[in-house]
Amino acid sequence: MTPTDLDALEKDLADCAREADADGDPEGRVVSRLRAHRLLGHGVPTQLGGPGGDLTELVALAHRIGGVCPGAGVLWVMHCQQVAILRDHAPEPLRGRILREVAERQLLLGSVTTEPRKGGHVLTAHAAACADGDTVAFRRAAPVVSGGRHADAFLLSLRRAPDAAPDDVLLVYADRVQSGATVLGPLDLLGMRAAGNVAMEFEGRVPAGQLIDPEGGFSRVTMRTLAPIGHLGWAACWVGAARRALGQVVGLLRAGALTRTDSAYHALARARARIDAAEALVLAALGEHRRLSGKEDGDGAGHRGGARLDSPAFQILVNNVKMTVSEEAYAAVDALLALAGLAWGYRRDSGTDLELLFRDLRAAPLMYGNDRLAGASGRLAVMDRVAQSFPGTGLDALRHGAGDE
Repeated sequence: MTPTDLDALEKDLADCAREADADGDPEGRVVSRLRAHRLLGHGVPTQLGGPGGDLTELVALAHRIGGVCPGAGVLWVMHCQQVAILRDHAPEPLRGRILREVAERQLLLGSVTTEPRKGGHVLTAHAAACADGDTVAFRRAAPVVSGGRHADAFLLSLRRAPDAAPDDVLLVYADRVQSGATVLGPLDLLGMRAAGNVAMEFEGRVPAGQLIDPEGGFSRVTMRTLAPIGHLGWAACWVGAARRALGQVVGLLRAGALTRTDSAYHALARARARIDAAEALVLAALGEHRRLSGKEDGDGAGHRGGARLDSPAFQILVNNVKMTVSEEAYAAVDALLALAGLAWGYRRDSGTDLELLFRDLRAAPLMYGNDRLAGASGRLAVMDRVAQSFPGTGLDALRHGAGDE
């Protein structure tokens, strides 16, 4: 997108952000604007009629979208996850057919991974796929589906069969009619309301060719595609939101609406340090993703390869991005809201977005809970003998060139 296009997108989203936050966006204002700006085709290869777009571009766009409306940014990133899963892991002819439709018709793809009794534990499933000849039937509940009321199709995680283990998971692509989608009702949440979160039930049947079950299984889909896009994309949204809050408080101080005291300077400096550190971690992880996926050395490992992304070190790094940025961005905006006070920070009609950004960012540590991620990273850390997330590229690598200057 050109700078002019980005400015127009930000204005469109800013115009609807408050309304979407107020009512949970039952009319789909956010989706309509994303569709109008042709953003739902991001990641579809050019040979399939899309604009292309890699993780770097996704993170850059998520930062801009999230800075205006975090809920819209999170919803868009989750849609891009589903596009990337189809692109990188779906079988033909499903892959080509659906990606062409996504690009041409700007389809919204919903992610269905939450489930009663397991929450958002992505790598397990209770509901099972039931094979019946050339078709697969399923029945499934989902406590939270972002954009579910307006999604044109869904990727649903299911156990491979009724007698399969909970961690033997595959994905099913189903359009809205095939999925038997029923919206149970909106979720009256504290924040992230612009993401259009609803509770849903599904009861459908699809051709067996709509199963997504690549070599390595769903865990490989998660490690190579779902987690990197989700955690880096979400984190970019949160950094953008925190950066917007920082800019608004700086504006209040410059305008004289807030008194410039030593305590105000200290609070501002510490909030900025938190945001800068969060942004630096996103950029570092993005650089490591480019290196491991072959984007820097041109070895072509990106879409269909990416085995190096499976390493414990990289998986820990991606988890660290999500955990750290979700906590630091929220803490920064909490401090900025306190600095702005009741008149400029806590009031909904203050003329700033601080209270909205504060509520939206409170959801960040809860989205795929940080305690769960910490447990996963701890187990991976025992497997990682090098015990660092930047092996070969971190501070430890600097010693190899210490005598060159």
